[in-house]
Amino acid sequence: MVEQTIWLAPKAISFTAVCAECADEHGFFAARVEGRLELERAHSSTTCGRGHPIRIERANREPIGVLAC
Repeated sequence: MVEQTIWLAPKAISFTAVCAECADEHGFFAARVEGRLELERAHSSTTCGRGHPIRIERANREPIGVLAC
């Protein structure tokens, strides 16, 4: 079993992705996963229609490093 993670942009609240396990077993037409992650949450989890677990993670909210002008 493959550990799957969907990474969301800092301000994204919804996603549509492909379940890699389903894609390998059944092709892309049966592999779509949709969901939401509210802005106040940093992570969650879901399962695809066939029960494969998928982690949902929000990317860093703060920029990494320092920008210089």
